[in-house]
Parts: sequence; structure tokens; C-alpha cells
Amino acid sequence: MKSFIWIGFFCLICRSEQKSTPLDSSYIAAVVEYETNRDTDVNVQNYVNLIKDAANQNADIIVFPEMTLNRLRSRSIPVPIYGLLKTYPVPALQKDLYNDILVAISAAARENMIYVVINIQEVMNCEDAPGEECPEKKTYYFNTNVVFDREGAVIDRYRKINLFGEISRTPALKPELGIFDTDFGVRFGHFICFDLMFQVPAVQTPQKYNVTDVIFPTMWFSEMPYLTAVQIQQAYAYQLDVNFLTAGANNVRVGSAGSGIYSGKAGALISIMPGVPTTRLLVARVPKVPGEVTEPSTGPIYDDPAERDNLLLKSDPSISAHTSRLLVPGYQEFILTSGDTVCNFRINMTQTDNTLYKYRAAALNGVRTFDGVASGGTKICSVFTCTGDTIDTCAKRFEKYTPNSFAKFEELNINAFLTTPRRNEDLQVDNIAYYPVSLQPTILPLEAKDYSLNITSLFGVVDIYNYQLINTNAELYSFGIFGRVFGRDGEEPTPPWVDPELETTSTPSPGTQPTDAPGSAAVFHLTISTIILLVFTLAVLS
Repeated sequence: MKSFIWIGFFCLICRSEQKSTPLDSSYIAAVVEYETNRDTDVNVQNYVNLIKDAANQNADIIVFPEMTLNRLRSRSIPVPIYGLLKTYPVPALQKDLYNDILVAISAAARENMIYVVINIQEVMNCEDAPGEECPEKKTYYFNTNVVFDREGAVIDRYRKINLFGEISRTPALKPELGIFDTDFGVRFGHFICFDLMFQVPAVQTPQKYNVTDVIFPTMWFSEMPYLTAVQIQQAYAYQLDVNFLTAGANNVRVGSAGSGIYSGKAGALISIMPGVPTTRLLVARVPKVPGEVTEPSTGPIYDDPAERDNLLLKSDPSISAHTSRLLVPGYQEFILTSGDTVCNFRINMTQTDNTLYKYRAAALNGVRTFDGVASGGTKICSVFTCTGDTIDTCAKRFEKYTPNSFAKFEELNINAFLTTPRRNEDLQVDNIAYYPVSLQPTILPLEAKDYSLNITSLFGVVDIYNYQLINTNAELYSFGIFGRVFGRDGEEPTPPWVDPELETTSTPSPGTQPTDAPGSAAVFHLTISTIILLVFTLAVLS
């Protein structure tokens, strides 16, 4: 017995010496891709085992996905961060005061000396809620992140601000950003799933508080061509230049999958997009300066694209609103416009007898719906696949993956002329965010080495995003710049665009755009001065 105690004590010393410190240039992070399970007790035990596994790999922090712990309302958890937890912050040491789930996770964090981030269904009874925002004296339910430190103390709580059709839950009554500090010198921000699409908190958190490391529990429902899980996770890390720790709920039947650890413009240190039921621990060493990766990393985990056939993928409902043009084999250069969004394409595309997919180039300055839950402004320049010649066949894939069914791009170069983001001084955050997105048959984005993105400012009014494919062997579902224009959130979605070449009457049908509307592809709708500027700029870029 004594020898067992000494061995355990020795191991604790070893483990504590291996934990990262403020002087280290990196830390070790773990995220979990977790298969959904309705049995809360099984989930708790699985979480405890995964926490131990992460600690055995010297992880300093572990992140779990959204709503994979206690989805049943009957197992909801109170998190009195302004009440009991101020006096007794370690649930493991006050078992009689707290829910068993909080006690178990607190104990696991404490025993393994690791920071833990979980997402739970939280309950709050406003009949007894000291320090809380309580519009009514009733019971509220929230989608909530809870953070534990190495001692098992609850050090932060964040309630989801932007709910995705979660009718049984309430958005944060007092929107507060999730931010906490660690003993290894890193400050983290954190938010949840659909929050990623909005200025507050996704863009505000890193920009207002200069946070370089962000945590993201999610149950993402992937959508072609711009918003599959790992695709937009990597794009967010790139655009905001942050380390991004994302843990995804795994339920491929409804399209939920995708986790990773990303480091700024260096891309994925490790990422996974399973097409089959999966629980997996992902671990990576993360540089404290995003993008400055000095050690080899696993990178994206690739497997057979056919395994994604059973992964449900939605289609962007705004595809029909894009100004678009069907691509043909060979070299082509042209401009598409949508409002003040101007997209110059230089493309050399080859096909074979095996090529099944068609491709369209597209531009959009408009508003899209997010499954009827919310609407958001967008500015887009992109190329994406279609299963046929018409726009209604786009942002879809064939039922079964077929090798060599994609065209090859000897050249794919997009110059996107996009409105320069402006600072909202009240919120201390930009009013637009532009994300470089791409999608391969593995439902993973291109790696950082496979493309280039250069941004040039024109008089502080327009920015040119030159997005170029480097890996000409890549097979692609999509490639483009996806912009979120937050000032147009809440507006009505943009109606379908009508190709003037296909119109048979001079009078537009109800609900469609006339040819001189913002969706028009005709270059002559731009002002003469804009055309001169574009011609001059494109000549310089060429």
C-alpha cells in the first residue's frame, strides 16, 4: 500500500512539472469530438475518462462539445456563479451543495490538474438567484459553458447569446462575454456554436479584449458550400488570427460533426470531420503566438471521402440569390457584380470523361436566412460545384462519392473587391468579417500551403482580396471569400437573381430582381470612375 502511495505521489510530481507555465512559448490543448448519447450518467463517466486521457498526454486544457452532457431538462444544472460559487468555488469539496455532475467534473479537473470546459443545459430559478439578471420570477433554462481550473474551481460561466431554434432555452438575459485567465499565461475567450455567425460575441471577443485564444463548443449543422464545420472553424481562426479550440458534437445523421485545433493563418494543427459515429480525443501543442508553429503537428486527419456519404449536408438557401455564371472548360476571365461587390475571376478549368460536377462562379451582396432562425448580411465572391447546369442544382453533391468526378483547376484566381470593414467604436469591433473558405471531397478545407490570400486596400474604402489556388491537384466543392455584414442582420433575405440572358419577358415576375437591381451581373451598372479604377487595379495585379 505504501509503495502505491509513493508511486502515485511521484507521478503527481512528474505531471505537475510537465504543465505549461507563463514562460513557455506554447501550451498543450485537447478537444473532444463526442458522439451524442442521451444517457447523462454514461456521459459523465465518459467525460471523466477523457479528462484523464488528456491529462496523461500532458494537456493543460480540455474542451468538450455543445449539449453532449445533460440534454434532458430533468438533468439541468444550476451554476450559481454570483452566489454559492463565490464562497465555495470547488464543487468537489462541497458535494452537498452542488449537482452531482458539477461535482464529478470538478473532481476530475482537480485530480488531473487540468483546465476543463464543458457545455451544459443550465437551470436558474429566479425565486432565489442572487446577483443574477431576472426579468421575471420564474425558472429559466440556458445553453451554458462552464470552466474549471486545475483545482476544480468554477472560474467562468458563459450563456449562449444567439440560440439556433432552441425553443426551450432563453438567450443570455444579460449578454456577457466569456473570458478567463490561466496559470500558463493565456487568456481565453469562449462562446457557443451559432454565436460564431455574429459580431457579438464571435468578433467582439478577440477584437475588444485582444484575446488570441478562443474556445468553441459546438453542435454544428454543416451546410454547403461555405459553412461546413471544419471549413468555417479554420476560416475563423485565419480571419481573426487566433488559436481556435473547437469541440464538436458527433451525430452524422443530422449533419453534426467536426472538431479541431487551429492556429491563426497556419491552419489546422489537428482537425477531423468524421462521416461515421465517432468519439475521439484530439491533442496538439499550441503556440502562444497564433500562426508561429515551430513543431510538427498532425494536421487534418484524412480518410476515405466515401465515408462522408452518410453525413447530412444542408445547402445554403441564398444560392439562388447569387449573381452567377456557369464555367466552361478552358481559360476564362470575367467580372461578376452584386451591388457594390465586384468579383474578378481568372480560371483555367479542365474536365475529363469522368467529370460529373459542373461549376459556377458567383457574387452576392445580400441577406441570407439561417434556417428561418435569423438573417444576416453577406458579401461573397466564390466558385462552387453543381450537379447540373442550373443554379438550383448548386451547393449540393451527388448521393455517392465517385473518384475523379471533379474538374481540375490549372488556375483559380479570385480578386474580390469588398467594402473595407469599419470599426464600431461603441462595441469596439469591426462591422464586417471576411472569411477565406474552401471545401474538398473529404469535407475538409484546403491546408494553408494549398492557397494564398493577399489583401490590398484601395484608399481605405475598398479592399481587394486576392484569393488564389496553389495546389492545382486539389478537388474542390467550393473556393471563395465569405463575408458577414453585421449591419444588415435582421433584414429580409435577398430574392433570387434572374439571369438577364434567360429572361423571356421585359417584366420581371413577382419576387425576382429586375436586371438593374443589385444582383445584376452586368459590368455597365458600375459607375465610370469605378470601372476605370477596376481596370487600372486589375492591370497592376496582372
